[in-house]
Amino acid sequence: MSKSVTGGVLVVDVGNSHTVVGIFIKKKIVNHWRLTTRPHTTSDEVLNRVSGLLRFSEISTDQITHIGLSTVVPSHERPWIKALTYLFNKPIQVITSKNCLNLPIAYLNPATAGSDRLSNVIALRERGYKDAIIIDMGTATTFDVMKDETFAGGLIIPGINASLDVLTEKAARLLPVTIEWPDNLIANNTDDAIRSGLLFGFKAELESLVSLIKKEFNKDDIPVFATGGWGKTIAKRTHCIDTYDPYLTLHGIRLVAIHGEDAAEIDEEGDEE
Repeated sequence: MSKSVTGGVLVVDVGNSHTVVGIFIKKKIVNHWRLTTRPHTTSDEVLNRVSGLLRFSEISTDQITHIGLSTVVPSHERPWIKALTYLFNKPIQVITSKNCLNLPIAYLNPATAGSDRLSNVIALRERGYKDAIIIDMGTATTFDVMKDETFAGGLIIPGINASLDVLTEKAARLLPVTIEWPDNLIANNTDDAIRSGLLFGFKAELESLVSLIKKEFNKDDIPVFATGGWGKTIAKRTHCIDTYDPYLTLHGIRLVAIHGEDAAEIDEEGDEE
C-alpha cells in the first residue's frame, strides 16, 4: 500500500440504524457525521443530505480525491453510489469480499461476510496486527476474529438497543427506558432492573465470549478492540477490552477507498424502486 494521497478521502459506513460519514486528510479524520439510516432512501435524498453536511466542512467537493462505501443495507448501495458519483465525479470503491485489498476470508461463502466487519480487520492489518478480536457494538454486536492476518469469522449477537426493543415489545408491563448504568446491580425499581439486566448482562456475555474466543485460539494475549455506538459505554466498564477506537471501521473503508481496484459501476438508466 504505497499510494500517496494529498486530497481528502470521503468514507461512508451505512449501518442498520445509523450511517456515519467521515472525511480524512491523510490518516486523520477531520469531519464526521452520524445520520439515521432510513428504511428506504433515494439518490436524491442522499445527495441532499451529503451536500448539506459538506456545507459545515472546510473541505470542498473538488478536494475529495477518493471515496469508499460500506453498507450492510443492500437497498442503500445503489442510491449512495449514484449520489456520490454525481456529487464528486470520482470512482466509488465499495467494500466487498472481492474488493477488500486481498484480505483472506475464512467464510465458506466469503460474499456473506459483512463489509463493516471486513473493514475492521483491514484497518488493524494495516497497523501491523496479525491476531485480534474486534467487538463492534451497533444494532447487532459482532465479534470479528482476525487470525494470521485473515478474517477468521466470529459471532453475532443482538445489540443493546435491539435487546431492549424485544424485551419491551414482548412484555406488556415493561416500558422502554433510557439506557444508562444503574448505581447497583440489584435494582429496587423496574426501570433500573431493565437497565441492570441489559448493561450488566451484556457486559457479562461479552466478557464470557471474549474468554471463550481466546480459549479456542489457545492464546491469551490477543488484543481486543471495541468500536461502534455502544463501544465507549461498555469499554470503560470492563477490563477485557484493550482499546476503544470509534473510527476503526472508517479507517478500514479509507484504505479500500485509496487502494481498492474495483470501482462500482452503475446503470444510469435504472433508478431506485
